[in-house]
Amino acid sequence: MPVIKIPYSARSFAGGGATFISNFTKAVKPFGYNVISEGENYDILLIAGATLCEKETYRQAKEQGKKVVLRVDNILEDGKNRNSGMPRLKEYARGADIIVYQSEWAKRLLQPYCGSGVVIYNGVDTDYYYPIQKTTPKENLRIFYSKFSRNETKNFHEVIYWWREYCLDKTDDTLVLVGRYADDKLKIEHPFEFHNEEQYEYQGVITDSKRLGDIIRSCDVAFLPYFADACSNSVIECQACGIPVLYESYGGTKELVKYGQKIDWDKTPVEMVKEVLSLPKPEQFEFDLKNMGEKYNGLFNFLMAMENV
Repeated sequence: MPVIKIPYSARSFAGGGATFISNFTKAVKPFGYNVISEGENYDILLIAGATLCEKETYRQAKEQGKKVVLRVDNILEDGKNRNSGMPRLKEYARGADIIVYQSEWAKRLLQPYCGSGVVIYNGVDTDYYYPIQKTTPKENLRIFYSKFSRNETKNFHEVIYWWREYCLDKTDDTLVLVGRYADDKLKIEHPFEFHNEEQYEYQGVITDSKRLGDIIRSCDVAFLPYFADACSNSVIECQACGIPVLYESYGGTKELVKYGQKIDWDKTPVEMVKEVLSLPKPEQFEFDLKNMGEKYNGLFNFLMAMENV
């Protein structure tokens, strides 16, 4: 089987790119693929994200005749990548043998810039993210929100206002916060700008999937008003844990939600939660690693067969 090189795959870091690399490695293992992070003895260079691969690594792969697969997630913020994010993405896209978009929305948005490609959704490791029978009393709900990127499109300001309003009607429920925020050190008083004794738990940055799965399962609803996410890991992780998602529909998220509904700002926060909790749970979950692995295996078989045509 081909050897696949993924730069940064041996590094420990948080965020969507790290989750993808970990899940991908596990997803393709049953098909016999060997995934490495360094070295020259490989067949396919998989670029998990344009900012996760040095230009020299990409250029050497092209010079040596390696196959290149580029994963395209979303528009890169040049200001956070020394003005090299999108130019680097374009260079890699021009030389890639196959481009993998993370959703139909991402493909429609970026295909004019990057070129044609296929869509393969992210998968979730159901060894860590799985549902359990709920025992939490409905009068004491826990609402989950996560934010591993400081990107403003995660819309945390909406969460703040939404939770303030929610707590005007229900004071015994808890907002559970995971991830990175504007001030990682946090202020001693009112770190999340709650000033009326609104209940919340700040769990910090969590890279342990088992612990994160346990936290999600302790909750009843996920409130994730992300704007323009291509393929949110949090959205599918929450559904894999059996909790419904309240979401914003712009981006790839609406392609992923099988258990949840679009946020309706004409309703009160408590009304939104009550409605989403009344939804029937789906019988099947399609965004698992088995499905993801099968899609990538088919892609690599096609890619390697191109040499023999």
